[in-house]
Amino acid sequence: MKFYAVLALCLGAARATLLLNIPSLKTPMVFKRNVGDNQICKGRFCLETPSDGQINISIFTEDFKRVFHKEGLKSKENVDFSFNTMRRQACTVRIEEKEQIKTPIKVLYEFTSQYNTFNEDVAKSEIIDPAMVEMSRFEKLLYELSQQTSFRQKETAAFSDSIKEIVVTILVINFVMFIAFTGILTYQMFSFKVFLKKKKLI
Repeated sequence: MKFYAVLALCLGAARATLLLNIPSLKTPMVFKRNVGDNQICKGRFCLETPSDGQINISIFTEDFKRVFHKEGLKSKENVDFSFNTMRRQACTVRIEEKEQIKTPIKVLYEFTSQYNTFNEDVAKSEIIDPAMVEMSRFEKLLYELSQQTSFRQKETAAFSDSIKEIVVTILVINFVMFIAFTGILTYQMFSFKVFLKKKKLI
């Protein structure tokens, strides 16, 4: 199970797609997004509501470093962003009015993060090593399953041989009994014929 979790992280499973309903921008809308260490973060914003106004969008790290800024996002305009993190932190997203815009508005927000596998040390410690551990466990489970299957096959074969021996024994006994019965019947018929001759009945 952990192996698939590691694979999912490698493929970028930490994904969020939200449609933000913003009732007012008299004060900027601010929210936080938690991000792990050694991550590549990317995504996009789109002002979904038809409007003549524009908005500004920024993303800041915990040390107030601005890693993304879009000045004057227009209606139906898509803007992509991408940045890296070195440590676990909560990034701050800030959406504010640039030109007067009629509210409420809806803003599409997509955010994806995955381990920075371009960094060999990160790829080894976060992806390759855990995957190798899980693969080793998986191989061990397969070996144990193979051993159990082989043992069951031997048990079944031994039981099958016993059944064959029992069947053969029964057939031999039946055959011997048939020969014995045939011999007794033949003897009785011969004796009865001799008896009838003595009595001059035949």
